[in-house]
Amino acid sequence: MIRIPAPGPAELRPALDRLRRLVECETPSDDPDALAAGLALMRTELAAEGLAVVPADLDAAGAVSARYDRGGALVGPPILILGHLDTVHPVGELATNPWRVEGDRAFGPGILDMKGGIVLALEGLRRAGPHLTQPVEILITSDEEIGSPRSRTLIEARARAAACVLVPEPARDNGGLVVGRHAILRYALSATGRPAHAGRDPGQGVSAIHRLARAIVALEGRSVPGASLSVGVIGGGRWVNCVPERAAAEMLCVAADDARRAEITAVVAAETDERLTADLASERPLWRTGAGDRALYDAAQAVAEELGVTVSPEVSGGGSDGNFTGALGVPTLDGLGPCGAGLHAHDEHLDLASLGPRIGVMANLLVRVGGMAFP
Repeated sequence: MIRIPAPGPAELRPALDRLRRLVECETPSDDPDALAAGLALMRTELAAEGLAVVPADLDAAGAVSARYDRGGALVGPPILILGHLDTVHPVGELATNPWRVEGDRAFGPGILDMKGGIVLALEGLRRAGPHLTQPVEILITSDEEIGSPRSRTLIEARARAAACVLVPEPARDNGGLVVGRHAILRYALSATGRPAHAGRDPGQGVSAIHRLARAIVALEGRSVPGASLSVGVIGGGRWVNCVPERAAAEMLCVAADDARRAEITAVVAAETDERLTADLASERPLWRTGAGDRALYDAAQAVAEELGVTVSPEVSGGGSDGNFTGALGVPTLDGLGPCGAGLHAHDEHLDLASLGPRIGVMANLLVRVGGMAFP
């Protein structure tokens, strides 16, 4: 059986150079110009790796796709590697968390979630390429951090045509791989009131901000293990001397199973009235671990054991595009990216000691998956 060795630190210099290029090209989900520059860079990086960048127009989905099939020599359903280029960090975050290497850590916005995973996948594919028996498709999107509203249809279509899906999102804190994910619900909350002069006639007005604030406290207070409700964006009012007529917020809810999802929807519905609405803006479906997912994990676990890498099967509360593919029943394995910490924070960093071994896992898994018959 083929065993591809994990790269040592000296072999990772090109990978770190690529990682720096990606990190220093800031790509917040809400900045179209920055995303366009990031996707252009991604096309260049994929082409430089010798991959065939798909010429189809994917601009509407904000995505780029490439294929490895040794010039058409490899046929059949591809292994789909699914990643995202966008981050939660605004342009300018590099001033707070610049690219740098300190000891065994590399820092930078989006370095772990998930530009490090993209680099890891490309390095794994490079090493696996000569030994592959089926094609590999790479799909990189640019709206994952906002729920994948543009790319979901494309993701699901490509997953249905694939043999299996590998997602190099960050590893769990213990190095574990992800075989299932909780459902993620995004709600748009909207409150209305009655305007009035806040200095002269405040009693004649009804504050939309006050109604929304009461709702936020009530909703977040209903969080329980396996069913969390959290407001992360809020706005309202226009003039400080006016009783605010409108206010709005965005709420993220995480449900561990169908019963918890039903609890969340009931809690949200009970809080609404003539002055407060709650619309389900998007949802990542519950991904329950299936037999195909478990078979993929077993293959990865065997590879990891051969390389001396410790992994475990985990179900995660954080969402990813793996929710979509896993919920479709396409064999999916997530969390294949590097280890690190500081996700979505000002000290986001990647554990360099994990990079080589997990590249080795990806490379060997790509080979091992070839020809697998999934349940």
